[in-house]
Amino acid sequence: MKRIHIYLLTAMALLNSSCSADWLDLNTTSSVETGQAIVTLDDAQIALNGIYRLASGHSYYGDNYWYYGDCRAADVQARITKGDGKRVSPYYEYNVLASDNLNIVLPWNTVYKVIRQTNNLIQKIESGSIQSSDTKELNRIKSEALVMRGLSLFNLTRLFGMPYTNDKGASLGVPIETSPSDPTHKPSRSTVAQCYEQVVSDMSNALSGLRQETSNGYINYWAAQALLSRVYLNMGEYQKAYDAATDVIKNNGGRYQLYSYEEYPNVWGQDFQSESLFELYITLSEPSGGTGGEGAPMVYANEATVDWNNLILSEDFLNLLNEDPKDVRHCLTKESVIENNTGLPAAAMHEKVYLAKFPGKTGDDPKTNNICIIRLSEVYLNAAEAGLKKGTDIEEAQGYLNDIISRRTTDTSQQVSTETFTLDRILKERRKELVGEGEVFYDYLRNGLAIERKGSWHLETLKASNAQKIEATDLRIALPIPQSEIDANPNIQQNPR
Repeated sequence: MKRIHIYLLTAMALLNSSCSADWLDLNTTSSVETGQAIVTLDDAQIALNGIYRLASGHSYYGDNYWYYGDCRAADVQARITKGDGKRVSPYYEYNVLASDNLNIVLPWNTVYKVIRQTNNLIQKIESGSIQSSDTKELNRIKSEALVMRGLSLFNLTRLFGMPYTNDKGASLGVPIETSPSDPTHKPSRSTVAQCYEQVVSDMSNALSGLRQETSNGYINYWAAQALLSRVYLNMGEYQKAYDAATDVIKNNGGRYQLYSYEEYPNVWGQDFQSESLFELYITLSEPSGGTGGEGAPMVYANEATVDWNNLILSEDFLNLLNEDPKDVRHCLTKESVIENNTGLPAAAMHEKVYLAKFPGKTGDDPKTNNICIIRLSEVYLNAAEAGLKKGTDIEEAQGYLNDIISRRTTDTSQQVSTETFTLDRILKERRKELVGEGEVFYDYLRNGLAIERKGSWHLETLKASNAQKIEATDLRIALPIPQSEIDANPNIQQNPR
């Protein structure tokens, strides 16, 4: 793999911006050789800003990593086929190729670029090369970089490896990179278990150096703990997942609160709402090229353009939501703004198939929508699932599920009792709450459940690609390693198909 020796610079760093993400509002960037660039505390903050900026861009959270975890599952679907130029279809149809630049090569290279930038920054701090007596601020910068490195490795492992819970991580994951190395470096793939071990190490080691204050646009202690609850849950480490999730729920000091039933319809598209634990800031000039978040929110856009509007809600999902007419989440399903939209499957033409979670800051431009990596609702659901599975604190875990349900519907019969507090009920609530946020695919996988594409709207191409039902052990779950990487590095082993 090529080593990256540059990092992105914003025009300035706001070193004490605990409640602002204005640094992402700047569109001036430059590239500087890392060995010469990071010598002051300001330089270190600028380098950290560049890491966040790159993570919010194309081929990472600004694109593939946001919608991947939904279009591979059952609640959203491609509206037309790959032959019509739609970018999501290879994921949706489980037939993506190792040579696919958009869906394989760039998502691999871009996330490793983030990891390389974090390694460069961490190495500079640990080596004492940065001229600053403010050790607390240096440690905070290093800690945020550690979480970003761990999160990036976690995401790569989930895309290019099989689920941890299939075999306790014995299968191949991705190469682990924790230090700068020369361009001739040719690493081999670590196991999924080794990758997760490194993820946990990075995030756990970061906790003591992170701010507990709200830090919009940046990772703080509560965001890291929330992400750890996600990681542990996907490992089957239920006590650790529960402990991390309940720490956030019980101890965040009121900094983060669940949306109420009344608030819920009005929070979408607005910056840094009360549930937002970690959110990447997007404007029309950021993260790059004046395009805004052109990949993630736009794939759900309620319009018929050539390159966007790729994903719609499935019939199966709407049937689930329709089980409770009083569920406030109906407000996020919309009919096409185009009358008789022939770009939809015929049976879906007059149904509320568009997901309205990403309207943008002014409600009319999805490209300006921030990307919320993790919300407090997920943390409550993580606690509920982990609590059920570990078999203790059942009443408390049940209460966390009901905390979500009571804020999403006025139908009190939907709340769970001891008898109805089941994994199936938790997963149904996760589907309704987290649709379009990139996590539902992994809910099936960690629980060993098959993904069944039900309903009459799914495209006929699913039959041709044998993707109507995907078992949790299906080898196609692990994306192919880029062929360019295989060609350049004989130590990299390709995933079996």
